[in-house]
Amino acid sequence: MAVWSCDEERPVCSNCAKRHAECEYGSSSSLLWANDERPRGPSDQDRDRDRDRDRDRDRDLMLGTFSNSGMGSVSVSTGSPATTADTLGLLNRISDPTSTAPVLNLPDLELMMQWCNTTFQTLSRSERTDPVWRTNVPEEALSHPFLMHGLLAVSALHLARTSKDPPSRSAYLTRAVAHQNQALALFREILGDINESNAKAMFAFASMVVVYTFGFPAPPDVQDPWTSIDDLYQVLVLTRGIQQVIRSPAEYLSTSTFAPILQVEPVSAPLPADAAATINQLHEANEVCGSRNESHETEIYTATIDNVAEMLGWVYGGMTASVIAGRWAIRLPARFMELLREREPMALVMLAHYGVLLQAMRHRWCFGEWCLRVAKAVWAILDEEWRPLIDWAMRAILGANYVEQMVV
Repeated sequence: MAVWSCDEERPVCSNCAKRHAECEYGSSSSLLWANDERPRGPSDQDRDRDRDRDRDRDRDLMLGTFSNSGMGSVSVSTGSPATTADTLGLLNRISDPTSTAPVLNLPDLELMMQWCNTTFQTLSRSERTDPVWRTNVPEEALSHPFLMHGLLAVSALHLARTSKDPPSRSAYLTRAVAHQNQALALFREILGDINESNAKAMFAFASMVVVYTFGFPAPPDVQDPWTSIDDLYQVLVLTRGIQQVIRSPAEYLSTSTFAPILQVEPVSAPLPADAAATINQLHEANEVCGSRNESHETEIYTATIDNVAEMLGWVYGGMTASVIAGRWAIRLPARFMELLREREPMALVMLAHYGVLLQAMRHRWCFGEWCLRVAKAVWAILDEEWRPLIDWAMRAILGANYVEQMVV
């Protein structure tokens, strides 16, 4: 007894056709074979012709489906109306025709991609902190709109500072300001209620504010040197504000997914001879000022000089992350900020040496020309009595011929 097997030809196998049997593998799908009506002949020529016609019909039917369902602009004849209705019925069963698709916010999606691909590195300092800023922070932002706006603001500002197209820079800057304004408005509403549910978002946003403030472009052609000093003072105030934000939930943050951010690994190295000599010179000048003037804040400046020395050790140890700029500001005595606001000469001397720390991070888009702005402003303000104390800092930032660059 002969054993027949299906050769799975479509729409009916040839073996089943020869023995006039119903093919058990025949297709009942209206999607592919709805218009197959003519019986097939036994000849190979007829079979090939039918197969070609079926293939063409399949193609036309699929194109008609996409056209009629709004997924394309191809217009073809697909056979009977019943065939098209059956085909569209399949799509209707897997969709909801009453639903309305949300409009994609492509500009914001672009900013999120910018963050995940590049901008997160601005705040990260190592491979240990990369996943936090690249993944955990955006995930946290999904639950905290102020953080999402802050993240998008920094990304937009990054693009504004690095784009080579002037119109694009202007457009990105406008978006950065809009997002930052919205972020700050939402942030202020909950600033007095920091708890475990929002601690990570608050800390991340506070860090972003520092980067945003450093990165925002300075007004062109600023003539008054005090403008640069006052701008930096505001940045330092914001940077120190991070300490206030994380003080109460610090223990919680140290055991959370944000722990790597708080666990800073110092990479200190001995200071070169010229840097060490400068630190000694600053200490000696501080002592002399204290002996001559009882109101001189000797202890405050001693702590500030030691702070400069420690951060310089980190720079010479290879640390060039933004943590240096923030750490110096956070460790400043509160009284020093008052002395800076009062425009005390010794406070300005300290600020010039802070410029050396900013010089080490000049390659990062958000710090850019800050070191130059600070150095030139302090030099312009100090008189001949104080300028020798910033000679090393000026050389480190501007080079040996810095005096020539100061001549207007």
